[in-house]
Amino acid sequence: MDAGKLSCTTVTFGCPVDEAIMAMSQAGFSSTELWPRDYYFSNDGPDAVLNVLKKTGMSVSCYQNLRNYEGMPEEQRQTKQRIAEQIFMQMQLLDTATLVLCSNIATDSAGDEDRIISDLRELGDIAARYGRRVAWEPICWGRWVKEYWHAWEIIQKVDHPAIGIVLDSFHIFALGLPLDGIAKIDREKIFLVEVADIPGGNFDFIELSRGYRLFPGEGITPVGDFLKEVRKTGYDDVLSIEVFNSFYRTLAPEVIARRARASLEPFL
Repeated sequence: MDAGKLSCTTVTFGCPVDEAIMAMSQAGFSSTELWPRDYYFSNDGPDAVLNVLKKTGMSVSCYQNLRNYEGMPEEQRQTKQRIAEQIFMQMQLLDTATLVLCSNIATDSAGDEDRIISDLRELGDIAARYGRRVAWEPICWGRWVKEYWHAWEIIQKVDHPAIGIVLDSFHIFALGLPLDGIAKIDREKIFLVEVADIPGGNFDFIELSRGYRLFPGEGITPVGDFLKEVRKTGYDDVLSIEVFNSFYRTLAPEVIARRARASLEPFL
């Protein structure tokens, strides 16, 4: 992986977003994952985060995230489309190309594959109008789509240039999925690669995801094997740490950033 294309999410930090971005930049990251709350973190409005990005030279690797879009009831479709458009407009100001869409978890969503394909294709059309793209992330507690190979099958059927996949080691290892299908994915359709480690023990997926993720190499999963399979595709773009950890958020931002960056070194 290219050491000049490393990213880290702001949710790993318990400090204001400007401090987190400064710490990431000083630790050697070139980009960050931003969330809508980061965009509006200051009473000064979006200019606050735009100014710190400009000051550090950091870019935004992706915008997190759109939820529960594909397969929703007909009466919700226009509302979901308007939300997506609002997010794409924010992304234009941030000059970031990639929006992450998590696979649907809503209890009132439908698992009909034709409907999912149609909704994703429609979202791709909206994204394209704004010059953006959508990275669909199969999450391990997804209602209808949770395995990366299933998401990839659907993305191939969607067949839209603005719709691709997120490969996230956390969700793959949480489900105990085999890695040998990763190399079959078209490199051009991998829009983002994220890494995190996990501890041993029995956790609910959501509890594990939101409170106990670890930096790569600090847990029990073979992150190196995951990245080896990713490399087989020819992927050479952003590698991002996406770690939610309640303890990490109590640490000083410079400590978190240095630890995050050091954790990637053995895998580059």
